[in-house]
Amino acid sequence: MRRAVRFRAAAHVNDFLPLSRRDPTRFEGGATAWGQALCQAGLSIEDLSFIETHDCFTIAELIEYEAMGLAPHGKGARVVLDGMVGAEGRLPINRSGGLKAKGHPVGATGVSMHVIAAMQLTGEAGEMQLGRADIGGIFNMGGAAVANYVSILERVGG
Repeated sequence: MRRAVRFRAAAHVNDFLPLSRRDPTRFEGGATAWGQALCQAGLSIEDLSFIETHDCFTIAELIEYEAMGLAPHGKGARVVLDGMVGAEGRLPINRSGGLKAKGHPVGATGVSMHVIAAMQLTGEAGEMQLGRADIGGIFNMGGAAVANYVSILERVGG
């Protein structure tokens, strides 16, 4: 059981495809997916040890912080500037280096994020390994936050 990881929650929310039908500076579908997954898991964002998120563009990652509830609208950069999401921060995000660090393998993005999260949870992440990694969140999206997916994984056993 040393390598056992399970899904504690999984949520999928679609938003409108045409950006003319929604505010492109808000990932409302992502926010809804986070809310559903956290509710399903019986957790809050503060309960997570780390997150792997879909950082296809810098601005997308900052808007994702807002969708997660880490910052108010338009203030996503604050969580970077105050160190919250750094390796030693309260909620490390993309300890793996994110999608751009691995070439953003379209189609394999979600799988790679889940594998990296499982490596963290089982203590097999090498130089990326965090000191505390028992519950991880994963946010993946397609398009400009049209298809939004949140998974919450946890280590099982000891």
